[in-house]
Amino acid sequence: MMMVLALVVAGSAAAQVDVSVLPQFLTPLGLTIPDAPDLYRPGGGIRVSGMYVPAQARWLRAGGELGFDYVDTENTDAALFMMSAHATGGVSFTLGETFALQPIVSAGYAYSLWDGRSAGQFSAAADLQLAWRITPQLSVVAGGGYTTRVGLYEGARAFLGTTFALGTGAREPLTPTQIRIDPVFPILYQYYDHGPFGAIEIENTGADTLRDVRLSFFVNEYMDSPRTFARFDRIARGERVEADVVALFNNRILSVTEGERVSAQVTVDYTAMGRPASQTIRETVQIHNRNALTWDDDRKAAAFVTARDPNILRYARNTVGVVEESPLRAINTNFTVAMALFESFGTFGITYVVDPQSPYEQLSQDAFALDFIQFPSQTLEYRAGDCDDLAILYNALLESVGVETAFITTPGHIYAAFNLDMWPEDAERTFGSLDNLIVYDDAVWLPVEITAIRQGFVTAWELGARQWREASATGDGEIHLTHQAWQVYPPVASPGDGLMLATLPDRDRLLATYSSRLDTFITRSIYSREQQLLGRIRSDRDTRPINALGVLYARHGLYDRAAEQFRRIASRSASAQVNLGNIAYLRDEYPRALEHFRAALSMEPANTTALLGTAMAQHQLHQHGAAAASYAQLTEQDAELAGRYAWLGTGGGGDAGTTRASSADDRTRMVWDE
Repeated sequence: MMMVLALVVAGSAAAQVDVSVLPQFLTPLGLTIPDAPDLYRPGGGIRVSGMYVPAQARWLRAGGELGFDYVDTENTDAALFMMSAHATGGVSFTLGETFALQPIVSAGYAYSLWDGRSAGQFSAAADLQLAWRITPQLSVVAGGGYTTRVGLYEGARAFLGTTFALGTGAREPLTPTQIRIDPVFPILYQYYDHGPFGAIEIENTGADTLRDVRLSFFVNEYMDSPRTFARFDRIARGERVEADVVALFNNRILSVTEGERVSAQVTVDYTAMGRPASQTIRETVQIHNRNALTWDDDRKAAAFVTARDPNILRYARNTVGVVEESPLRAINTNFTVAMALFESFGTFGITYVVDPQSPYEQLSQDAFALDFIQFPSQTLEYRAGDCDDLAILYNALLESVGVETAFITTPGHIYAAFNLDMWPEDAERTFGSLDNLIVYDDAVWLPVEITAIRQGFVTAWELGARQWREASATGDGEIHLTHQAWQVYPPVASPGDGLMLATLPDRDRLLATYSSRLDTFITRSIYSREQQLLGRIRSDRDTRPINALGVLYARHGLYDRAAEQFRRIASRSASAQVNLGNIAYLRDEYPRALEHFRAALSMEPANTTALLGTAMAQHQLHQHGAAAASYAQLTEQDAELAGRYAWLGTGGGGDAGTTRASSADDRTRMVWDE
């Protein structure tokens, strides 16, 4: 029996030993010893046995027992004492979840004492017992059988005792058959709350059906509490189940600047035979440094777009202030802010540097190669970065001021794009074509080759557009919207180093550079079309080319020049009145804008652009009832146009605070009447 106990300690983690203590009653038989009933009286004894139960064959029993029996003799005052050591074996047939029928045989050596004399004999026994399991580890055993000390004694016996299950097989009925815990990337710690980073398969190798099974994962220091990742109503005896491992890490994991290995535990809570119990499985987990990433999914880059980092907010707002100082306007706010932020990189001294240790061009081709990605604030601090670092920084700055962004990936390269906040048809009218733009997800995106810092924004735009055309033509280009990627890989908080930028881009230098580049862009963009229209204008009677020239100026932010053209024909052109209303609206002159829109409607009652402008101006003047009526009329006449301004139809009533546009860009997205 001691050998069996040692085997459990050193052997399989799921094995067990059943230790039984069995008091017994003996009565002599005369099957092989005819005079035994005349020689012996009924007696008693006790046995202590240990039976090994293999994890993968729980029906099998093997072990040993020690026994002591006492029998009085007839016609003498001496008693027979018998001590035995047996090897035992048997099988167990389960009867439901609480009962088992167990035939057991044993054989070995017995040492007997009687009236001062002693002798040794071969000893054997055969029993049939019924085990009634009260708890997963405690059973009541009753049974009977035949026992013999060859040539000395034979008899029948009945016994009633208890069995206690020892070893992990009794305490831990679940055996992990497969465990996979992938390395953890701190940058993805919020993703792991719903995205699996491992899997586990467990088998119920115990004797019971387990109910209300809950699996949880925990890593000390980097988790505040265990995270339950799977539940099972029941796991039957011999059944295997699988589950993906998820975990709710805390942001302390972002303090890992060097990779480390930590201890993790999977805890399984369950109920067996109505009693709650638990089992713990320990594993080692590799945690990479906070800048580590693999490129098996390009959307992971979005997790680095920390738009709420204090350094990013300071830098971006400083740059937006420069845009507001400039008298120039072009396209819309998204365009000018994106241009200013790009030009700020050169002013601030940020350079494109290929990291020889982890170049994106090579690592992006290997889905499991580790790359080192800088947080945006780190790139500002170092003033240098690879293409992925610069794209992440640019997108973070844009997102921090409300401009939606995207990542564009081509073989061996990643760069940025931003939402122009224009409808495709408006973008085509403004830029002459959509060749240098990307129409995706019902929006227009402007690609920016972020590494072309020295060449300027317009050249970076042209390079980005050309790369997209070439890659998309062969099916090798992909665009990943940051906001959509955030749904899978949420952005993390600032790493928490507490470092603030000591300097920001010089405002005077940036204003000069930005204004010069924007002026050059405007001049280049309108020159050809401007000359065509000027050539068609002979007098103020040429209302269509004059209006078209005004729209050309207006689309590029040249509102004074545009208004000058519109006023030339306003007395006889409803379109000119609408466009004058648009300019007044963009300048926050809502009463004057409303006058122009009403003048246009008096000239053309069916002019839906004028009707839209009327509703927008009324909304800004808090005339919500009138705005709702105008919008309802617009919906009847042009449902598609009305649908683009659905914010005008929400709220409605007289409360000035109940109806608000969804964003500032929605309120300033104008329709120019051409």
